[in-house]
Amino acid sequence: MAKPRFEVAVGLFVVLGFLILSMIVFFVSGVYFFRPGYHLKAQFDYVGIIDRGAPVRFSGVRVGEVTKVDILEPGEERKTAKIEVTFFVERHVVVKDNYEVSVRGNHVMSEPHVSITPMSGEGRVLKDGDVVKEGISPFAMDDMFQEGQVILERMGKLLEDIGTAFEDPETKVMLSDSLKNMNNLLKSLNEIVVGEEEEYRAMIVNFNRVADEMAEMLERLNRAEGTIGKLITEDEVYLDLRDFVKDIKTHPWRLLKKD
Repeated sequence: MAKPRFEVAVGLFVVLGFLILSMIVFFVSGVYFFRPGYHLKAQFDYVGIIDRGAPVRFSGVRVGEVTKVDILEPGEERKTAKIEVTFFVERHVVVKDNYEVSVRGNHVMSEPHVSITPMSGEGRVLKDGDVVKEGISPFAMDDMFQEGQVILERMGKLLEDIGTAFEDPETKVMLSDSLKNMNNLLKSLNEIVVGEEEEYRAMIVNFNRVADEMAEMLERLNRAEGTIGKLITEDEVYLDLRDFVKDIKTHPWRLLKKD
């Protein structure tokens, strides 16, 4: 009888040790059982390397974890395949339908996680099982590397073309002549300006004064001040003047007629 009891005790000890070890693993990984909360779903075009157990952060604060990652095949509701991420959120965290749900941390220096970013404005409070269909996908690192490679190739081609152009003797002579001409032009301008600073300063002041006077004159014309302003802005004055000129052309002797 002692042997079966010993075997039962060993079995219970193994089971208890396994349970304790499991609890430690879940505690370290941030996954807890019997926590009050709810589950939400978010759909993405691309999620990078995110997987079950990844943290869910609300403005940087951990409030849950990813519990499931599914592939949604194309159908009536969607033209292309989507990735649906199911994640747990603690009960005290309020998520609204206008908040941004995105996947972040797909680079070397960060941990992949689901990020919830609160936004201003009114929104419906999401409940257990609700789906966010417009999740913000992360930027694929492979695509970034490919674009960087394309940019480097273009820069290399540009530098190669520039090097080829400078190897042409005629181009070298033209560039040298252009630099010499530019240098001579700057020297000539410097000789003209040196010693005449006050005169050029006075010229600039006069230009500013003339510009101010012209602006004032245009403003007066727009306000129909003076004869010219009324002539420009008032149709009646213009029509009277036109009729007068037309009458003089038809009956020029009226200018010589005395009352």
